[in-house]
Amino acid sequence: FNSNSTTASTKRMAAFAQDTLGTAWTVVPVTNVDAPPIITESVGLARATKSTIALFEGGYDPLDGVIVSAFIDPGLDWMKANLKVPAVGIAQAAMDEAAGHGRFVILSTTPGLAGAMTELVERYGHAEACAGIIGIEGDPYTVMGDPARLLVELSALLERAATELSAEAVIVGGGPLVDAARQLSTTASVPLVEPVPAAARALRRLIEERA
Repeated sequence: FNSNSTTASTKRMAAFAQDTLGTAWTVVPVTNVDAPPIITESVGLARATKSTIALFEGGYDPLDGVIVSAFIDPGLDWMKANLKVPAVGIAQAAMDEAAGHGRFVILSTTPGLAGAMTELVERYGHAEACAGIIGIEGDPYTVMGDPARLLVELSALLERAATELSAEAVIVGGGPLVDAARQLSTTASVPLVEPVPAAARALRRLIEERA
């Protein structure tokens, strides 16, 4: 479930989840049409959260489980409390996986959500493990709309995380960043956690535990 309204991102994230799970699983991509194209600040987050809850509260079929694919987990708490199937957020799944490596750093393309991300880190019990949240400079729409620039900026953040913050793992904090995260993972000097695959693995475990 893509919490923002960009269908192209939905397709890419679904493809990565499908690749992670394999052919025995079926990933159904769903886009939140009542949300910003990219969630970059608190107003957009509130809108995406409200519309996500309204969709499922109105009876939308969650099938056997839901991945909330925005790195701020909009509506995840409501889903966990109200859906009869497992729900996993890519932020929580990525943090859980990264913490297994030791201290981690989150690379963010949405500096306007740094406060909300910090709250999530604390809520998920990773305050001690998180060595920092560092973000790009410039407008998120501009940077994310230029794949070459995005990769350069994330590469610089990755280097900073490893050298200055002594990260033992790094999270590329964003669902729509799946392609950039995969490219960075091939050369990263520390383990790089890709949020969408991490969430797919977490949801698979939960579904299999219920079987």
